[in-house]
Amino acid sequence: MRLIEIIMIIITGILLFSTVVCGLWIRFSGQEVEVSSLNFHMILGILTAIATVITIILLLVNRGRV
Repeated sequence: MRLIEIIMIIITGILLFSTVVCGLWIRFSGQEVEVSSLNFHMILGILTAIATVITIILLLVNRGRV
C-alpha cells in the first residue's frame, strides 16, 4: 500500500505542477489559444483534481482516519 501512495503522490505532484505551468502560460502568453488546447488543459485540470482526491483518500485510509 505504501508503494501505491508514493506513486500517487508523485503523479499528483507532476499533474499539479503541469496544470499550474500550463495555466500560467495560457494566461500570460498573450497569444490566441486554440479550443483544442483549452480542452486539453481542462482535461489535465480534471485529472489533477481526481488524482488529488484519490491520493488524499489513500493517505487518510492508510493512516486510519477514515
